[in-house]
Amino acid sequence: MLDTKLKNSSDRKYAGLFVSIIILALLAAAVLLFYKPIVENAKGFIKLDESDKEKELAEYKDSEEVGFLEDLFKGNYVLRWEMERQINNKKLDASEVFLNGNQSTDVDDINTDDGDNFETFKSDFSDLMNSWYYDFFYNTLSNYGLEYYAVDNKTGRYLTNTGAKLSAFLGKEEMEEAEKLKKEYYFYAVIQFDEDGNPKIPFYQGISKENANTYLGFNLTQEMVDRSWNNAAWYASRVKALAGMKVVYAIKSEASLQQYFLDQIGYTNYHIINEAYNRGGAAYLYAVSLILVILLGFLLPLIKPLRIGEGIEAKIPVEIWGLGLGFTVPLFEDGISTLIKETVTGDLFDLNRNHIMTEGMARVVVNSFNILIWLAIFLIWFAAALSIRQFFIKRPVRFLKENTLTFRFLFWLGRVIKKGYGYAITFDMSRKDDRKLVLLLGGNMLLMLLFCAMGGAGVIGAIVYTCVLFYFVNKYKSRITSEYRTIMQAAGRISEGNLDITIEKNLGVFNPLKEELMSVQQGFRKAVLEETKSQKMKTELITNVSHDLKTPLTAIITYVDLLKNKELTEEQRDSYVETLDRKALRLKILIEDLFEMSKAASNTITMNPVEVDLTAMIKQIHFELSDKIAGAGLDFRVRVPEDKVIVWLDSDKTYRIFENLIINMCKYALPGSRAYLDMEVLDKQVSITVRNISQAELDFTGEEIVERFVRGDKARNSEGSGLGLAIAKSFTELQRGSFHVITDGDLFKVIVGFMILEA
Repeated sequence: MLDTKLKNSSDRKYAGLFVSIIILALLAAAVLLFYKPIVENAKGFIKLDESDKEKELAEYKDSEEVGFLEDLFKGNYVLRWEMERQINNKKLDASEVFLNGNQSTDVDDINTDDGDNFETFKSDFSDLMNSWYYDFFYNTLSNYGLEYYAVDNKTGRYLTNTGAKLSAFLGKEEMEEAEKLKKEYYFYAVIQFDEDGNPKIPFYQGISKENANTYLGFNLTQEMVDRSWNNAAWYASRVKALAGMKVVYAIKSEASLQQYFLDQIGYTNYHIINEAYNRGGAAYLYAVSLILVILLGFLLPLIKPLRIGEGIEAKIPVEIWGLGLGFTVPLFEDGISTLIKETVTGDLFDLNRNHIMTEGMARVVVNSFNILIWLAIFLIWFAAALSIRQFFIKRPVRFLKENTLTFRFLFWLGRVIKKGYGYAITFDMSRKDDRKLVLLLGGNMLLMLLFCAMGGAGVIGAIVYTCVLFYFVNKYKSRITSEYRTIMQAAGRISEGNLDITIEKNLGVFNPLKEELMSVQQGFRKAVLEETKSQKMKTELITNVSHDLKTPLTAIITYVDLLKNKELTEEQRDSYVETLDRKALRLKILIEDLFEMSKAASNTITMNPVEVDLTAMIKQIHFELSDKIAGAGLDFRVRVPEDKVIVWLDSDKTYRIFENLIINMCKYALPGSRAYLDMEVLDKQVSITVRNISQAELDFTGEEIVERFVRGDKARNSEGSGLGLAIAKSFTELQRGSFHVITDGDLFKVIVGFMILEA
């Protein structure tokens, strides 16, 4: 019945999950119905955006061209600087090449508008030129594939990075070579500087005239002004102009010159298409789908038989479904528009165009792929909705603890820190604990070294660390003091005789002392109980011995007085003598049992172990006591192995053990009932069980009946000393055996065990 319920419960759980997937799959399939309307709407928006796109691209192309010419302007100074280094054959600073060497000492010359002097300007100018140098050689040349040829008009010294004869653009006698080069290069420009540093561009190709004129307007003074050096005239008088120099720049590939522009064309086209598809309905489709899936995530769990949201899907950590949501956002921006467009145009996978399969089969594959993509997105949203729903069902703390990895980590970290703190403040005073001390001091030393390495910040850190350390040490000291007082109070109460006190509180470093104190307390309590028990037993011993000795002794005295009567007949006299003999014998047995029990208790009894065949001994005892068993009216059944069972025991004491057990059975077993003696060999042990049904109610435990002078009949009407079971138990334990008495209702059972002597 229970298995059927569990199975039905599990089936309903998986049925709910199956229903959820089916609903989401149908919703994913419904999304495909909106593809064609979105594509048609997007085409109209793309046409509207074409003119704006062309205007935007033209502006971008023009700005890119101006930026390129600005890089060439900076390259002129870099090439002039590098050329001067080669002419002078030494490494010159930019300020040595471009700044005038005679500075005025007038106040107006030294102090600029913002209070900076010439040396500051000189340093800043060098930094500017160094940055230009790096950008030209490490960025401009490689980004554009730029080739250059620069020549000094006065010395004829030139610099170039190409094997092409770009100097042909500078000489009239090489016009044929120049015409040939013009066909090889998409862009070239010849820049000339006269002796006054005035630039001009006599020949160029690949840039507009407007931008060429813009280039001629670049000047270094404006660059310095843009760097917050506001006195333009002051700078112009101190910076040398580029003079007596010609530079040829050339680029072979249009793509190299307009790489960023072409990238912008692709980006703009992509942006326009995406924007058109979003305005055409893709964004609305995505948003409506999200809302519907979130609603399903909140509403479907309300259908209780489906049991949706009760499994692992409701326990997905926030971080995981958060990453899933984070994945679906860029997927929409970068992929959904393309997926819709290529699905409608048939470009997705190109299965039918490549004759891999028929058009119908290709359409099925493409639609299935779309459904799987949307279903994956919907499953992520659905799981997120189920998890968010848990926030409103659970308490916030429980939600954070069960549904976030961050808080699980923080809780784990807190436990680790707490455990580490407990480890740090707990010392076992009972043993040497140098390792922990070394770890603590070593960690403190590492922190101090770290603070020392941090300089000024380390001083502040050391102060804060010391304050925190003082707080915890002081707190620990207060705790130690409290724990010390607790254990001292407990010791005082124990010394006053209160042996029932317990210390539940964790005493930290004093825990070993607490455990020892509790052990002493338990020892005292045990000693008191033993002493109390001993006193009680002594009292009972005196009472029972007095009673058991007095009964036969009284009978003996009585019958002795009767024998003094001379008028007794011979028959009466014989009867009295027989009674005296019986009572004297009982008194003798009682005294002998008392002596044997006393020896066993004081451990002074002598054992003479020999090899004993336990099987034969029990058969012998059974035979010798058969009359007594028959007189008790018992159906006594003995079951022992056929083979010998050899044990190393004192034969007399062992005989007495089983004799006492059988005699005890005869005294107290219910007449007419069955009694049993079973011997069983288990591995290296032999177990003998004697069991019978008691004629009186068993209102005592197995431990109580083996006490000295305890009888089954508390009225002590039956004959015996009450030492039979106690003697049997003592003799068994003295021979390293086991002796157990078990009572169950009216069933009385004794189990005796000994080790078998190995062959």
